[in-house]
Amino acid sequence: PSLSHPRLPALPISAHFVQQAHCVIVAFLDSRELIAWNVMPWYQTFHHKLRTRIGSTAYHEGSKTLLVWNLVDGIDVYRLMDCSPYSLNYIRHFQIQIRQNRICHVQFDSDGKKVITGSDNGQVLIWDVSSGQLVQALHHGQGMRK
Repeated sequence: PSLSHPRLPALPISAHFVQQAHCVIVAFLDSRELIAWNVMPWYQTFHHKLRTRIGSTAYHEGSKTLLVWNLVDGIDVYRLMDCSPYSLNYIRHFQIQIRQNRICHVQFDSDGKKVITGSDNGQVLIWDVSSGQLVQALHHGQGMRK
């Protein structure tokens, strides 16, 4: 589908089917945009400009929660609202010290209660979504401890 108005060239960094595949959300790296389209018929349902560049995203359908690796200071958590038109509500932030502005992947567990992400210092971080608390930091190169 065409965009509703002209835009500068942008790099789509990730995309997700949402609302049982009735809608698509696309995240754009440098333009800091999240744009959603209804699938059939194709039309734009929302356009959301974020405060930072978007490095990576993850979506959990059951909780309608979107994670955004923001390339500045960690992960922003949003909830997709069903009201017409669709919108995103900011929920919380997972603070991560970003040293080198590298894109790290984010992912939900199967029930949407935990989030796992890498970091630019070699750690793998596991977060509790509802509390925003860091559950575990796994360090590269350190063996398992009992």
